[in-house]
Amino acid sequence: MKKVILLFVTGFTVFFWGCTNMAPETIEDDSVNTGCTPQFPEMDVTYDNYVKKIVTRYCIECHYGGNSPGPGDFTTYKGLKAYIGNSFYFMVIQDQADMPPGNAPLPKSMRDSLNIWIQNCAPEK
Repeated sequence: MKKVILLFVTGFTVFFWGCTNMAPETIEDDSVNTGCTPQFPEMDVTYDNYVKKIVTRYCIECHYGGNSPGPGDFTTYKGLKAYIGNSFYFMVIQDQADMPPGNAPLPKSMRDSLNIWIQNCAPEK
C-alpha cells in the first residue's frame, strides 16, 4: 500500500510541476523579453550571424507561412522568435529532438549554439 501511495504522490508531483513550470509556447511581442538577461554574453550567437543560416537550411521548407505544412513563418526573425519556448527546446534542441524531419536531431554543436542564442535572449543582430 505504501508503494501505491508513493507512486501516486510522485506521479502527481511530476504532473503538477510540469504543468506549472511550462513557458508559453509563443511570445506575442518583445515586451515579454524586456527582463531577459543574457546567460552567455561573451558568446556572439545572433539570428543574423548564425541562426538564420540554420533555419534557412533546415526549417523553412516546412515553416514558410501561408499554407506551409508546419506552423509559423520562420523566414523572418520576428516569425521565428514567436515560436521560441519550451516546444522549440523539446522539438529542436534536446537530444531526443524530432525536428527537422529527416535530419533530427541536428548535430550537438548546432543545437548547443541554438540554445546559447535562446539563453542570450535570442538577439537579432
